[in-house]
Amino acid sequence: MACWMIVGIPQLYENYKRKSGDSVSLTFVYIWLLGDLFNLLGAILQNLILPVVLIAIYHNGIDSSIILQIYYYRFRRNSSYLDEEITPLQPVRIETQTSVYRPRVNQFWKILIGFVGVCLAGVIMYYISTLFRNNEASKDDQQKLELLPQIFGWCSAMLYLGARIPQIIKNHKSQSTDGLSLAMFCFCVLGNVTFCSSILLYSTEFNYILINLPWLLGNGGTLMFDFVRFNYHDIYLIETDDSSKTLT
Repeated sequence: MACWMIVGIPQLYENYKRKSGDSVSLTFVYIWLLGDLFNLLGAILQNLILPVVLIAIYHNGIDSSIILQIYYYRFRRNSSYLDEEITPLQPVRIETQTSVYRPRVNQFWKILIGFVGVCLAGVIMYYISTLFRNNEASKDDQQKLELLPQIFGWCSAMLYLGARIPQIIKNHKSQSTDGLSLAMFCFCVLGNVTFCSSILLYSTEFNYILINLPWLLGNGGTLMFDFVRFNYHDIYLIETDDSSKTLT
């Protein structure tokens, strides 16, 4: 839950820092938002555990914020287009190998510190949740397979699985992952792994797994696409390094 609470913030900050959201595929975010809406409806109707519902509510807000931010920067760019036309061209900056690797090292340490903070927050949140748990376990054991929540859950799972594809295609066409927050996808992976683990470690009974299967598939299945995105990130960084050596 701690991972999912901050997963969209790095991308919001990256867009703010660049004053642009062009690196993010709007189709990706729209499908993600639709998946979160179905996820929320299914989780509420299926009476899933509270963290699943809270995560779904929060992500609808984050998705909407990213979409609004992208449109805001596009509107501001279009409105200032004439001013940019008369702005003198800036000299081309030739990056050295050191200037390429230094931000990557800094980024690694920031993400690592974030991981430690998230794990610590998760432990603290767990102990806080024990104060309000009461009879939650017996309530979960009484869950029954319901048709409508399962339909919403499976729709959400399919949307989650398909959401990454437009972003991967956009990266492939532009031959770049510049402007995408690596931290967002790192926390996506950690959030998906811990989320699926929490379900499987809670119970392995057939009925319980069957009820939660759409959420297991929707979150666990996206790991494959996130690792594809990591591969693209590494490939384009290598290409950047090679071009920097040539320019140097």
